[in-house]
Amino acid sequence: MIATAPTPALRSAMSSHPAIHAEFLDLRDRTRGPVKPAEIPAAIAAGRFVWLDADRAAIGAGDLIELLPEGLVGQPPVRQFLEADRGDEPAEDQLVSSLARTDGAIHIRLAGARDAPGGIVSETLQIVITPGLLATFHRGRCGVLEAVRRDYVGDFERHAATPSFLVYEFWDKQVDQFLSVQGRLDEEVETIRLALRRSADEATLTHLADVSSRLLALRKRVLPARRVLEELVARKTTLISEATLEFLAKMIDTLERLLADITANREILESAMNFSLTVMTHRTNMTMNRLAVVSTIFLPLTFLCGVYGMNFEVMPETEWVHGYKMFWIVSAIITVTLTLVLRRARLL
Repeated sequence: MIATAPTPALRSAMSSHPAIHAEFLDLRDRTRGPVKPAEIPAAIAAGRFVWLDADRAAIGAGDLIELLPEGLVGQPPVRQFLEADRGDEPAEDQLVSSLARTDGAIHIRLAGARDAPGGIVSETLQIVITPGLLATFHRGRCGVLEAVRRDYVGDFERHAATPSFLVYEFWDKQVDQFLSVQGRLDEEVETIRLALRRSADEATLTHLADVSSRLLALRKRVLPARRVLEELVARKTTLISEATLEFLAKMIDTLERLLADITANREILESAMNFSLTVMTHRTNMTMNRLAVVSTIFLPLTFLCGVYGMNFEVMPETEWVHGYKMFWIVSAIITVTLTLVLRRARLL
């Protein structure tokens, strides 16, 4: 069970701190409302389910630890990320989804992927589930959290059968975020494919490299999320209902299809690039072929010019009355003959 609240001196701060939001959900009569962090143990004891959310960007770790119920702070994964320095850049392994289990608690780290001009931006949301309580921790704006807050009330009033419906809500919005990013990348992949059919200029190649890197970054977020879902579904727990686990199992198939789409898009980009390079190579070969044909025609003419351009004293042809005309006649005959021969050989 969740332990009692912190010291009475902190209770007034608990009820007014903008970084902490808590509300109860009562499935018995479909009621909900705000609850002070200090009143969380009493609400749980009364049979209500509590959702507590804290913004780590707006409150110091020490203050947050003091304000949260001891039973929640006592969970090792919770204390580990709460005590982390807020100014540190998250390590690479913190940018992917993960799952940790302790006695009486489940800790899920959801690593979202928001598409931005500079690339894929990670949005990490920490979810801790204990008996009667679901706590979420984030830093600043979180797209998945905002989507859940927008839609969960209607689902709670119409469909929720157990408190774990919130777990489904978070995963559903996370998968929707992945699909939304993939949808935008789909459009960019098609734009690049059409552009490469026309020409592979520097701007198009730069765009291709950017989209390819974003596809890879999205795949690096989706793969761990799929593994977390598989592990979560594989082991039953009293903290998440079997009905919720069944819905989560269906999301695994969605993520599988999403990974297949990401792979297909990367293959489309690679195929379009190879096609463009093939076209460029063919055009280069055709240009070189035309240059070779022109060189072939002018080679004997260059030879004649070289011969009669020498400064020998005895060159009988230079004294012919019609020598100049004869030179042009021979040059014309050579040019026409080589042109006909090259056309017959389909080289021109």
